[in-house]
Amino acid sequence: MDPTAAAFFQKLAANREEDCSCLDCGAKNPQWASVSNGIFLCLNCSGRHRGLGVHVSFVRSVNMDVWRPEQLLAMELGGNAAFRRLLADRGLAKLPLAEKYSAPAVAEYRTLLQACARQAAIAADSQTATKPVETVAPPATVIPPAMVQAADAPQAGVAGPTTAATTAASMPVETAPPQGQKLDVWSDELWG
Repeated sequence: MDPTAAAFFQKLAANREEDCSCLDCGAKNPQWASVSNGIFLCLNCSGRHRGLGVHVSFVRSVNMDVWRPEQLLAMELGGNAAFRRLLADRGLAKLPLAEKYSAPAVAEYRTLLQACARQAAIAADSQTATKPVETVAPPATVIPPAMVQAADAPQAGVAGPTTAATTAASMPVETAPPQGQKLDVWSDELWG
């Protein structure tokens, strides 16, 4: 096991009780995670998530896999509590698994989580250029409340509905893709 990841997950579990049970079934001490959704899962539910496809739920073992910093940031920025709030606020909690994770609101959440994790990784990289990894504070970035609020909630100074996707699109990104190309933050280059 990666000692950095082990310490990260121990600290996360100590500070976030809701991450100490599987999001989908409630089983205690989940040992798997959906990086895409920033949630923790038991072994059985991780198998169901693998069946959804990596574009919906990219599953990793908390103990056996090597984790990239960007993936750890996605787990830090996400979490079971935020995802449960999203499901409850959008009326998705009781849907079957495939419908729940394929819902447009959940896809928007994934998009914003990915953008926030990428932005936090860029910020962390700029900090580590001058400091050892051990002394870098966790990113202050948090997932904006827009991720768990209604997608059509009006925002001051913005005409029309605001969604998590438009919030993510308006976030500053240090490296933009060439015009006409989409930025693939889940590419092998970033997540491997």
